[in-house]
Amino acid sequence: MLLLAKETAGAILSDAGLTILTGLVVVFAVLLLLVFVFKAFGTIMSRLENIEKATGAAPAAVPAAAAAPAPAPVAAVGNTEPVSTKPEIQNGIPDETVAAISGAIACMAPAGKQYAVRSIMKK
Repeated sequence: MLLLAKETAGAILSDAGLTILTGLVVVFAVLLLLVFVFKAFGTIMSRLENIEKATGAAPAAVPAAAAAPAPAPVAAVGNTEPVSTKPEIQNGIPDETVAAISGAIACMAPAGKQYAVRSIMKK
């Protein structure tokens, strides 16, 4: 081994060992810090849930929804027969492929427009 530095091999290896040790200490210190942060969040949330259960208080969003007037019933217009949401599988096309194609069509469809995938065929 040829060393061109002015330091000896022992000095270089001790510096490398010190760097490795410092890195390990920092990594594990941050991991412990994260563990304590998540435990603190869990403790806080469980205490809030216990307080809600003890006082019988509902979340803030529920009274606002309950205060809204009930919508008036709407008369059925047009075809009211139930629609089957199960896609027809043809030629052994897996459910995952049908879902991917349906998702792509939904992304490309204009907002608010209804669509239906009636069939998918392999070529």
